[in-house]
Amino acid sequence: MKQLEVATFTMTIDAPIDHTFACLAEDEHIIKWNDHLIENIYEDGDASLVTGKRFISVQQFEKKEIRVESELTHVNRPHECEVQAVTNQGVSIATYTLSETTDGTDVTIRISLIPSSWLYALYVKAFKWAIRLIYDEQFKQFRIYTEASASKPSLAREAE
Repeated sequence: MKQLEVATFTMTIDAPIDHTFACLAEDEHIIKWNDHLIENIYEDGDASLVTGKRFISVQQFEKKEIRVESELTHVNRPHECEVQAVTNQGVSIATYTLSETTDGTDVTIRISLIPSSWLYALYVKAFKWAIRLIYDEQFKQFRIYTEASASKPSLAREAE
C-alpha cells in the first residue's frame, strides 16, 4: 500500500542542536516528555542511536500497554533520525530533521503510515485530525521540556 502522511510538525526550539536531538531521540529524555513511552527494550541491551538498531517500544495508551517492534532506519546525528514501527495497522514512520539556526534549532517531524489494509488506510484518512491532536500535545511537551532542560546548565553556572 501507499505511504500516507499523518502529520507534519515544524518548530524552532530555543536550544542547541545537539541537545535538541538528544531530547528527541534518547530514551532518558523521551520518557520525560512523552506520556505514552514506558521504555524501549533493545535486542542487544545497548541503547545507542545507530542505523539498524532494533528494539521493542513499550507504550501505554489510557490503560492499555502495547509492545511495538521498532527499528532506527536512519540516523545522522544531530541532523536526522528515522524510526519505523510495525503494528497490526501497518508500518508507522517518524522522521526527524533538525538544522541549526541563529534562533536555536529548527525541527521538522513527519509522521506517516504504510497501512496494512485498505480498512486502516480509510481509518487514517478519516481520523487524521484526531491522531494529529495526540501527537500535537506530545510535541508541545517536547518543546517545553527541551527548552527548559537546555537552560538548566546556564542557571546552575549563574548560581555559582
